[in-house]
Amino acid sequence: MNYLLLACRMAIGLTFLVSLASKLRGRESWLRFADATARLLPARMGAVGAERRHALAAVAAVAEGAVVVLLTVPATASAGFAVALAALAAFSFVIHAAIRRGLAVPCHCFGGRKLPVGPADLTRNALLGLIALTGLALTVLVPVRGPAELAGAAVAALAALLVTVLVVLTGEIADLFGLTRESR
Repeated sequence: MNYLLLACRMAIGLTFLVSLASKLRGRESWLRFADATARLLPARMGAVGAERRHALAAVAAVAEGAVVVLLTVPATASAGFAVALAALAAFSFVIHAAIRRGLAVPCHCFGGRKLPVGPADLTRNALLGLIALTGLALTVLVPVRGPAELAGAAVAALAALLVTVLVVLTGEIADLFGLTRESR
């Protein structure tokens, strides 16, 4: 179970790190993300000016950074999983509301993806939520037994890397199979 927990920590941490890095890699990336954040918010939250747009985007970025930092330290992993679950729930709420309103807005969650948010993004968040929930349960229910062996840690790292790559490419994979709103 220790290796499953390690894989969960790595998969969630690495996914959130990639997401955060894609937003912070330059001014243009940040502006695209901040604009998308404002456009995706439900109308009942009111018009979003430039200052508020950057503040809302910063909240998302800080949450992602907190997940990465908290999951790096075994003693704070449960808090990292809890923050990840809260962030994923908020992201999913915004995406679901945008889909219901028929918005064709890309989220720029992992960089410059041009496809609008859709069911694939909700599926991705559900998968990440399941991984985070599994990790949280393991941190609470299963005592850690000594240091990880190199071979087991390497397998956990490879599994986490594979999950992260698939999660980051969810939109492109869905588009490849004609499962996005744009490709229909």
